[in-house]
Amino acid sequence: MTKQAEWYTKEDLSTWERVKRAFANDWEQTKADFGVEGNRDMDQDVDDTVKQAAGSKDAFENREQAFRFGYVAQRHYQSDYPTWNADLETRLKNDYPGDFTQDRPYIRHAYTYHYAD
Repeated sequence: MTKQAEWYTKEDLSTWERVKRAFANDWEQTKADFGVEGNRDMDQDVDDTVKQAAGSKDAFENREQAFRFGYVAQRHYQSDYPTWNADLETRLKNDYPGDFTQDRPYIRHAYTYHYAD
């Protein structure tokens, strides 16, 4: 069984299903924006984008856990941490069930993403 943060709730996970498609579309947009500066900075360089556009193992499905975690963390911590900072990052790093260092850009992107209700 994988580690799961104690603050994950069934409501968070069901809401995640609602926004999951938006993340998939956002991911596709990131690939489509190859070579164009935009406002969706995921701390990626050109090599990352080329690998994603070529259909490498770096597909959205392989990053879903990180996006979901960031989204649920935002729902849980937004009032205490309205912006990403070192204290929040330390807290999330301790709760994350995967490789936080590797997935940090995706977690942060999901946490700082502004959702339409």
